[in-house]
Amino acid sequence: MSTWSARIDSNARVKYIGIVDAIETDIKNRILKPGDRLPAQRQMADALSVDLTTVTRAINEAARRGLVETQRGNGCFIAQTTFSHYNSSQLIEGKTLDLSMNNPPIPNELNLEKSIAEAISELSLSGISASHHLCYQETAGHPDDRLAGQQWLSPKLTGLNSDQLLISSGAHSALFCLLSYLKRKGAKTIAAPEFSYPGLRAMADQLQLDVIGISMDEQGIIPEQFQLQCEKQSIDVLYVIPNIDNPTTATLSVKRRESLAALADQFNVTIIEDDPYYHFLDEKLPSLYNLARHRTWHVATISKCLSPSLRVAYIASPNINDALGLTEEMRISHLMAPPLMTAVVSYWITHHKINEITQAIKAENIIRQSLAKSIFQQSDVWSHPASPHLWLKLPHGYKALDFAEQASRIGVSIVPSTAFVMSRSHSQAVRISLGASSDFESLKQGLTLLSDLYRPGLIRSKTIV
Repeated sequence: MSTWSARIDSNARVKYIGIVDAIETDIKNRILKPGDRLPAQRQMADALSVDLTTVTRAINEAARRGLVETQRGNGCFIAQTTFSHYNSSQLIEGKTLDLSMNNPPIPNELNLEKSIAEAISELSLSGISASHHLCYQETAGHPDDRLAGQQWLSPKLTGLNSDQLLISSGAHSALFCLLSYLKRKGAKTIAAPEFSYPGLRAMADQLQLDVIGISMDEQGIIPEQFQLQCEKQSIDVLYVIPNIDNPTTATLSVKRRESLAALADQFNVTIIEDDPYYHFLDEKLPSLYNLARHRTWHVATISKCLSPSLRVAYIASPNINDALGLTEEMRISHLMAPPLMTAVVSYWITHHKINEITQAIKAENIIRQSLAKSIFQQSDVWSHPASPHLWLKLPHGYKALDFAEQASRIGVSIVPSTAFVMSRSHSQAVRISLGASSDFESLKQGLTLLSDLYRPGLIRSKTIV
């Protein structure tokens, strides 16, 4: 057959489900036939302008439904069996537990929906929304919202001027605009931890930037390895998540932060500090922005610590001139941050509601991490007490893709380390998102199933190297 044109069902509310639904529809319409090979995951991600994690989730779910079969080393194929056994109501009935999307858990008692409605009501009564939050905004964000962002970031970014602050429609948009701007200034090569945000590689590929993975351990990127890479070739940008890294949960020590800042100075490297989880820390560690302000961009999204529905991220620039330069780049390629949602966030910040929300979510993260710790007692787990996810290191002989496939067959969707890899790595692991399930008992059941699957010998016959 000719290569299948990857697509997302137009009726889908969630992108990865839309990909699965499109596959199923094309099977029913005989556009796809048993044995047909699907495009590679990265090719599908590029074609659909989504990150690799979204495609991985789609393939996992398609496999769970019995639509596709993956063959290690050969790719993904339409299953040879019929699919009449599949009943989509299983999803509604909770037969499938999705632990792949890294949502923050929202405690029921927090009633976030009510808090959003109340904030909008207060904005309307004050007349603020009528004045500018229902209108097109300045590219960098309205001055009032930037002042609120300055207030939110002030505990970790000392001496920040609101004129150096820009507002983006989420961290992904912020990162794309920032990479575009840095490329325009001459950047060619990005260094990142060997496992990092999948969107980084996808954006780098689109912008024709090289990505170099730097070895890491449970404490994050290893400065000595970064130094060796800088001595070996020219590195223009260092991307790092210093606090509760996604996916590994690693948090850089003060010593490592100071070492990375010094090395960036030595080799003239621009730093992108992506920091969504600072407010979940007990020990407030110094930001790279404070250690090397003259060369550091700081990105802080609201989506990871509040809700993905709030597509708001703040970008702190090294100086006013860079802020103006990025503003121009955003004007060309950036979608405006949603004014009403930005107004809600600003209202929460100025009325001190945001700390109440983040602390409630942090408390829920701690409860869920404690549950995971009790279940994965004998497992090699990287975690942080307040992280919304954990990093499960697999035993020797296991393959992450195979483990994730087996997990999907027993009704649990997780993300293999291959989705996050920035360079060749022999380390095999999976990310488990603890906040994705709103039902605590379902989470407990899903983690127990994964723990059983993890036991040596259970899937070794399929995953031996």
